[in-house]
Amino acid sequence: METYNSLSELKNLEVETSDEKSCYRNHTKSIAVTIAYLLGVQENYIHTIDSDNDSCEILLDNLNSNYKAKVIRSLNNIRSNIILNFKSTSKTIRISSLEYTPIYKMDIYKDDFLVLKNYDINIVTARQDLNEYLININKEILNHIEDVRSFFPDWIEFKYIRNMFIMPNNIKAEIEKYQRNQNLYPFKRYFNWKHPQPMGNILATDSKILEIIYRDNGTYFNELNKVLDASDNVKFNINEFIKRGEKIQIHVDGENCDPYKLAAMFDSLQDFEIQKIDKVVVYFDERFSSKAWMMLKHFTFGVDVETIPVKRVIENKSLVDHKLVAGISKAVFKDGIDSIILASSDSDFWSVIEDVDAQYLVLAESDKCGFEFKDLLRNHDIFYCYIDKFKAPEKDEFFELVFKYELEKLIKESFSMANANDMLNEAVTQSRAQISVVEKEKMYHDILSNIKLTLNRDGNYSVLLP
Repeated sequence: METYNSLSELKNLEVETSDEKSCYRNHTKSIAVTIAYLLGVQENYIHTIDSDNDSCEILLDNLNSNYKAKVIRSLNNIRSNIILNFKSTSKTIRISSLEYTPIYKMDIYKDDFLVLKNYDINIVTARQDLNEYLININKEILNHIEDVRSFFPDWIEFKYIRNMFIMPNNIKAEIEKYQRNQNLYPFKRYFNWKHPQPMGNILATDSKILEIIYRDNGTYFNELNKVLDASDNVKFNINEFIKRGEKIQIHVDGENCDPYKLAAMFDSLQDFEIQKIDKVVVYFDERFSSKAWMMLKHFTFGVDVETIPVKRVIENKSLVDHKLVAGISKAVFKDGIDSIILASSDSDFWSVIEDVDAQYLVLAESDKCGFEFKDLLRNHDIFYCYIDKFKAPEKDEFFELVFKYELEKLIKESFSMANANDMLNEAVTQSRAQISVVEKEKMYHDILSNIKLTLNRDGNYSVLLP
């Protein structure tokens, strides 16, 4: 929960919110659409969730072309229709009924039964008992729900998605709960909802459905940066700034900017915007800044990245700000750069904005940029936006690259004193055995070359020899 030191800070926040519209962020909807499909929501209703019909259509085409997704959709659709129409269906499928019709031939069920038949899944029972049908459906969903894991990003706790589709053993109680609250369920499609509440369309956005699912599992959804993107207003202003500029550079304070968030901003830019950027210049403290800056060039879509490491003359004093001011001055006065995107939350750089004549756009982080600095920028008509409001990529390849690099370095350091030949010779010596060179070579290839490390739950590793 955010806290404010004074009423004036809270008032400043209200002014900022009402003035710049950046609070109206774009919500992603692909996860909500995927869940809606798997629950059995009709496709014409799914299109009302995502107004971007092109992206929605592409996602639905992918789901429709995958038999694993179709199986879960049909199973859940039959289940929802049974518990929604329990009495009328039970009466119709009763053999003694004058209107007797097998359930798999009834209009609201037959298409889904046909899908299941095509994939050799049989839920038809010997007795015309809807409870038995529900038991069979629940078993099949339990058997197949893991098959749709790949449709969800790795950062989602899939066990919570799985729990949505697993009906509790007390089927009668679940049916009664659903029938009492059927208008609260999305498009009247059943899922395992412990405490149904009136919350509008819970499939409206990814953030809404995930917050409900996580809460239903006794925890909180804390990955909003994965499902919220910068507002259209922010993207429009960046686009207009780049359009107006002739020669544009991005100058980055590596101590006051997150490399992964800057990469996420690049991910949101369009090709023609990226092409107009001359280069990115990153100034970073060699000892205290993220090493990710050295790899940023792989994620700027062809824009050159110049990294300028800055050494400390005095232990407790960084010179990054001085280098950045000098770099912007050189870019404007010597290289003819007319537009600067400054990535920093530090108000110390106001002097360069004031003294070096260029067009400026500031990328700041919302929790690091003070109200006074933002007021100053607004009062001088300099647009700023929050770099941490851009949606993180679904699979963060940038982080993965940096993480693997750092992990590999640590592993090498851990084994820096270990040489395989030395270890082999020492093991032979300690064994107090005399072996030939040929035998030693064979041991090297058969044993040392096939050593495996295994990790336990505490992170400790052990050596497995063949």
